[in-house]
Amino acid sequence: MARKQKGKKKGKKTKSAGRFGVRYGRKIRKVVAAVEEKSRATHDCPRCERKSVKRVGTGIWRCSKCGFTFSGGTYLPQTPTGVTAQRAINRLAEER
Repeated sequence: MARKQKGKKKGKKTKSAGRFGVRYGRKIRKVVAAVEEKSRATHDCPRCERKSVKRVGTGIWRCSKCGFTFSGGTYLPQTPTGVTAQRAINRLAEER
């Protein structure tokens, strides 16, 4: 009588980075998955303030509601440096 072998459980793939299989290491795949998840999400439009901005290309973002196209960061519409600069500009505008 032949015994049935228990199937090996497959490990979880790291979301979108699962396409890499076992290559490149766990940490790199995890970072890639996090970056891709952020870039593919919908973001707030700077003009109409709706959550409908999608990435068109590298650094190009478009709002699907109002059609506003603008440049931003490669993976996020606003870079951390851009946020800091905008905060400084707003602070200076309030002082005047």
